[in-house]
Amino acid sequence: MMYLFRDFKLVEIIAAYLSLEYVLKHRGAGTFTLTLNDGETARSFKQNDVLMIDDEAYIVENIHVFSDDGANTYEISGMHINSLLSRRVIKAVTFKTNASYESQVETLLNDTFINPVDMDRKVDGFVFNAQGIETAPTVEYTLENMEVLEVINTALGRAELGYTIDYLPEDEQYNFRPIKGDDKTDDVIFSDRNKNIANKDVYQQQQDTKNVGYHNNEGVLTSKGAAAGINRREFIVDGADMTAIDEQLAESKPLISAEFEVIDNELYQYGRDYKLGDIVTFEDYESNLIAQRPLLEVAFYCTDTITRTTTFGDSIPTIFDKIKKKGR
Repeated sequence: MMYLFRDFKLVEIIAAYLSLEYVLKHRGAGTFTLTLNDGETARSFKQNDVLMIDDEAYIVENIHVFSDDGANTYEISGMHINSLLSRRVIKAVTFKTNASYESQVETLLNDTFINPVDMDRKVDGFVFNAQGIETAPTVEYTLENMEVLEVINTALGRAELGYTIDYLPEDEQYNFRPIKGDDKTDDVIFSDRNKNIANKDVYQQQQDTKNVGYHNNEGVLTSKGAAAGINRREFIVDGADMTAIDEQLAESKPLISAEFEVIDNELYQYGRDYKLGDIVTFEDYESNLIAQRPLLEVAFYCTDTITRTTTFGDSIPTIFDKIKKKGR
């Protein structure tokens, strides 16, 4: 069952459909595409309506009607309600080391959605639900001229934190909630050997890695980082601010990404044993890779059966991303 809301009021219950594809992200806004052949149900949808799929909310953005041999097909698509964050921009925001990411994101959302100076920017019912996550930036940095969604993705990505907006019709609220995944590295292991993955795409990248930085302050060089020989990868920055070294070292790490179709079995069940954002173990014996990273994305494709694909590790391009850009 899916539930369609408009201005927090229920307008339709959707029980039958041709197909449903939707994506959940640890950070950012996934998409959904619902395909129907029932014109009466399709006419219930309007742009900016909210479709509830289980406990997740998606905003209706696009309505596409096409026909084949006189029969209409209706394709409804849109973005996860987290995409509300892309509707506001900031000129600049500085993340400091003396406060948690959670408190600094709360300030950002207060200034842009909850209690802005320009009240036309306010979203009624938008609230911040603090979780007490104490993780703080290790270096100070400033982000400029960006959508709020991009700012929060960048900042929380550096801390390996996530977030979601819970749509609460009964309270008429958009409830922003930071997420810190649980450590399931010893409890949940995805591997061919465990027979719980299929159609994998594993990606390891080190070409952009830097591990030793030189700070050039009027000709005086100061280095940070520890590596030697062929493993040493240097960079240099100018100016008086040493934090630029720390920031680039934090960003220039080897990246690991894996996308795979999940096979639920008696070992692990999604929602019961692990969830989006949890840190799990991935083993790929063919590439000699054993990695422990958070689950970043889960994609569902539903017809008469349900196929689920999971993205694990760091946010870097994979073969699957290239396919998605071309269309399916």
